[in-house]
Amino acid sequence: MKRMIGLAAAACLLMVTAMIGVLLRPAYAPSLAAESHVLIEANTKSAPPLKSHIDEEETEQAAVKTSTPHFRNVNGISLADGKEDVVTKLGIPESALKDELFEEQTLWSYPEMKIGFIEETIDYISVSPEAGYIKLNGAKLPFSVEGWVETFGEPMFKAEDGVGYVDANGFAAKLFLDRDSGLVISIDFFWANEE
Repeated sequence: MKRMIGLAAAACLLMVTAMIGVLLRPAYAPSLAAESHVLIEANTKSAPPLKSHIDEEETEQAAVKTSTPHFRNVNGISLADGKEDVVTKLGIPESALKDELFEEQTLWSYPEMKIGFIEETIDYISVSPEAGYIKLNGAKLPFSVEGWVETFGEPMFKAEDGVGYVDANGFAAKLFLDRDSGLVISIDFFWANEE
């Protein structure tokens, strides 16, 4: 009898410890599949400090002007990052919810950016126009189709809801456009082989 009580107490202690661990983790959010209008926003940290030298900003913008797109690092986050990497770089998300239909999919919300996960891996990054610009591999890129065409040339693909580019590593960037105004409503980055 004492042995049974000891086993039951140990099992309860283990369950309480596991529940505490689950409760201390960030919650989870719906995925892009369930919420097609959710678009990831850029700069998840506070606004960058104002530059004191115009030359430095011009150098940053010149660095992005290349005909070969590289989308591996978006606003400091890599599509290869996991949840721990994101928390280390951006902190705890403002909200995090689990998708009601697909339990393995989650959405973390940061200022001007949302990050969708499948289990522990980033599925997509969506940046909102409020960010003002996208930072790709440390260089600023405007939040407009014209800016992207100037930098990367004509889009590599066109869809009913936007245009996009794919880099040599299989990362894609899609500029979602408002059907009426033609303005960019978000820029999403994802693995091209999954679309």
